[in-house]
Amino acid sequence: MSKFIRTSSREVYRNPWLAFEVHEIVHPNGAAGEHGLVVPPLASGVVVVDGGDVLLTRQERFGIDRSVLEIVKGGAGDGESALACAQRETREELGIRARSWEPMGIIYEIPSILAGPIHLFLAREVETVDQELEHVEQISIERLPFVTVLEAIVRGDINDAVTGAALFRAAMRLGFASLTPAASASRSTDTRADRARD
Repeated sequence: MSKFIRTSSREVYRNPWLAFEVHEIVHPNGAAGEHGLVVPPLASGVVVVDGGDVLLTRQERFGIDRSVLEIVKGGAGDGESALACAQRETREELGIRARSWEPMGIIYEIPSILAGPIHLFLAREVETVDQELEHVEQISIERLPFVTVLEAIVRGDINDAVTGAALFRAAMRLGFASLTPAASASRSTDTRADRARD
């Protein structure tokens, strides 16, 4: 049950990809206020893996006015399921059809102002088909070893939040990453503990 009380709401803008709503609310602490909310359609994100490589998209993003390396992402059409959306977006953006689809849960992009989750999938056993880009899209495809991609996330070269989280989930499932601390880090922790006792 929501801890927010909505006293009124109005839609102030809508296009084919999102709506923007303004809500008059009472916060959980009792304070009244106004809150803007971006409402997108159901959305999916896909980590596409071929052998030991990851297939990523690179495209210009208007909000930050720069080129972004990211996983396949997109919104669903009317009546389209999260999986069907993921499969269509992968075909359109990468020109890839996959035989294996594994759900990886959901992720919230900006939960303070963006309604709804992104459904994440891991796609494998791929074959190449034709890209089907929208008329406004210009997307290049980058194939990178999974380890290289993880290193790029750590360095901050890949800085799209959904992409980083999705790739880490996939890496854990496929054995490219582990929660076991490195031996050197463990030794360093032990040394600090010994010094503290001294």
